[in-house]
Amino acid sequence: MAEVPVASGYRKLTPERERELLRVTAELVGEVGYDRVTMAAIARQAKCSTATLYRQWESKPRLVVSAWRAHESERGGDIGQIDTGSLRGDLQGVVSTLTAGDPANHMFASVSAAIAENEGLMEVVREILIHPILENLTQLLDRAVARGEIAAGNPVIGLTPQILLGPWLAQDILYGTYATEGLMETILDTVLLPALAPRAAASL
Repeated sequence: MAEVPVASGYRKLTPERERELLRVTAELVGEVGYDRVTMAAIARQAKCSTATLYRQWESKPRLVVSAWRAHESERGGDIGQIDTGSLRGDLQGVVSTLTAGDPANHMFASVSAAIAENEGLMEVVREILIHPILENLTQLLDRAVARGEIAAGNPVIGLTPQILLGPWLAQDILYGTYATEGLMETILDTVLLPALAPRAAASL
């Protein structure tokens, strides 16, 4: 059964049905783009009501960005799962995850394009996509502090998201290209690691 009753009289989506609706959403966004996709079209394709979509995700931005996050998780894009036991290993895992695949052919490229003209969409992206990355980076750095790889008072800890994610996000704006793993590794080894853990970086 795709949906199960809850006390309110509505039907709660099963995890399987939720994944199916997110998959359908991702496919439609890839086919027609963010601006042209509609909740009604998604509902028709998924054989559900628009009311079901709105109850579960509240709005088109939340549904589409949730589909984006689910797609990234399915292809191994969950930074929260990275724990290699070393600062460099963990940050290398973050770099590999961020640069995996070809963003130019990504089914959600149209969402990135729409963000510039839709502040509400940007807020949803921050909440569903960016904030979890920031939380995972904080946990990663906390582990490095606990292992003694980073001094607890190092001010660069608080700047790590800007140093690591800034070039990744800005490459397209500045040069019209996407940040490669090689570029991000150079930033990691020549900028971030020496600033975070000078002694560890010196031994590379």
